[in-house]
Amino acid sequence: MALFSTITPVPVQEQFAAFQKAKPPAPGEILRFEGVGDCDVYNPSVPFTLDGMTIIAGRVERRGDEFSRAMFFTEHDGVWTPIEGAPVFELQDPFVTFAGGELIFGGVYVEWEGTRAHWSTAFYRGHALHDLKPFAHGPAQMKDVRLLQLRDGRVAIFSRPQGEVMQQRFGCIAKIGFTIVDSLEAVTAEAVETAPLLFDHFLPDEWGGCNQLFELRNGLIGAIGHKSWGETLVRTHGGAPEHVLHYYSMAFAVDPATRAMTPTKIIGSRDCFPPGPSKAPRLQDVTFTAGIVRHGDGTATLYTGLSDCQVGRLVIPDPLLEYEELEYEALDRA
Repeated sequence: MALFSTITPVPVQEQFAAFQKAKPPAPGEILRFEGVGDCDVYNPSVPFTLDGMTIIAGRVERRGDEFSRAMFFTEHDGVWTPIEGAPVFELQDPFVTFAGGELIFGGVYVEWEGTRAHWSTAFYRGHALHDLKPFAHGPAQMKDVRLLQLRDGRVAIFSRPQGEVMQQRFGCIAKIGFTIVDSLEAVTAEAVETAPLLFDHFLPDEWGGCNQLFELRNGLIGAIGHKSWGETLVRTHGGAPEHVLHYYSMAFAVDPATRAMTPTKIIGSRDCFPPGPSKAPRLQDVTFTAGIVRHGDGTATLYTGLSDCQVGRLVIPDPLLEYEELEYEALDRA
């Protein structure tokens, strides 16, 4: 394994076929959530520890709409229930990290114009759930913005521009951007929007984003995220053709000094988990990655949303080990 300034991307279908030959033999499990009425819980954060509790933030939503809340849950006897009195945020797809001893919490804030959604990424910080206060907002129409405080105190930003501008400039659906700013106070919409792009991870008809970041012991940044593509299928029962989405969990690493990268690799897919409901037929093959918990024994637990209805977890080989074992001094830093 090496890092490269340019990469020849492999079609995601080929990566998925290779993953199928080596995917974990044990199936993943579906997490059980209660206390949310007739709503689904999906697209969670990774679990984190705060005030002596293990907590997951989850997207809470009725099956028939996308008017979401982000709620905090804790687990008792295999069941995750809302934390009594915890704040509730009008956000989609919540995520967490820590910086300077503070919890950094975020999600996708949506403003609705009828059925049309206008979204951006909102960030909050605080030492406890009840202390969370807004401190940054990403640019309009950008999801999957993630932050990582580095050991030297600076903050890495990974962005995910998409849409018509990306089609016009680069002929693609979306790319990942990466930059480093001096502090959390320097995380602004402008800093996110102007983050230089990382190229060669996706072919033009693919897209993806980062969901969780790690500073590895050799100085590389390990990224856990999702890689996606879509295809138009004609259902056997007839009817109009339908655009079906395929979302896989992925990993890669980048050298923050040179921006050299590894290729992406797939680390999880929907068929690693038991069958379950889907918010819509086109979302059946979706795993929207939360991230991993590393165990220090060569394994990690992957947490992910499933088909926009459920949350799954799966024990996998630690996907960051091969990046962490690269010799820092041997990297091409020219």
